[in-house]
Amino acid sequence: MSDVLKEYPVEQVHRWYHRLADAVLARKVDGNDPLSGQFLKKYLENRSRTATYTFTPPVYFRSSAEVVQALRFHRRVFLTEERARLGGGLRWAGLIPRLKDGRWDGQSRLSLHYESLVEYGGTPIDIARIQLRGTPAEQDLFTSLRGFQLRSDIAVTGAAQGSQVLVTFQSWQAVGIDTYDFNFDEYLTMPNPDYQSQDGDAIRPDLQSFRVFHTNAQRMETANLAQPYGVRVGPWPVADPNVTGRALIDPNKRLP
Repeated sequence: MSDVLKEYPVEQVHRWYHRLADAVLARKVDGNDPLSGQFLKKYLENRSRTATYTFTPPVYFRSSAEVVQALRFHRRVFLTEERARLGGGLRWAGLIPRLKDGRWDGQSRLSLHYESLVEYGGTPIDIARIQLRGTPAEQDLFTSLRGFQLRSDIAVTGAAQGSQVLVTFQSWQAVGIDTYDFNFDEYLTMPNPDYQSQDGDAIRPDLQSFRVFHTNAQRMETANLAQPYGVRVGPWPVADPNVTGRALIDPNKRLP
């Protein structure tokens, strides 16, 4: 597997990555600038490893099956219908333990938060499917976020309904949290933005695509031509009734 880019000076490679980002941004995804292009462009411009940048969450991200599934899981955690993944284990969390120990009176406004991992391409089979047959949105989310933490911040109130409590979600904000960096042991096959270019700075214009080894990102970071950074996608208000709809909970529910 030949590493095409390693034969070129790092400054020229940096300019090639810029052209790659511009080429990605030129292809809209559902009318939006692709996150993968935005993230890469910021990486190439960034010089501080402690920086964090916020990006507007496109609809195709907010409505992706992986995000929706995670939000519905968060709802079940808040309502104590499913154990939370905390500290490397599983335990009951959310509203019912707070009712049982007196931290919530079942009526007053209460704020909670929870976050969990979301993955695009969680298995080798799914990675291959996305790369070969995925929609533009799936491919963009895989090459930009791939794996990230989804955080939900909520506020609830309650009202007694017999022996149960009717929970109303007064607000629900979600945000994706990640670090944009590269695994230097990996590579991706990428389209060559210099294909058929006549520019003297072009890299391998005879190749329509080639394997881009992430050791070239390492070269750029060593030369301080690019640096990893913190990512925040959002926040955005969650309005899906399957996530934010009212629910009855039982304060006497047994939690084994």
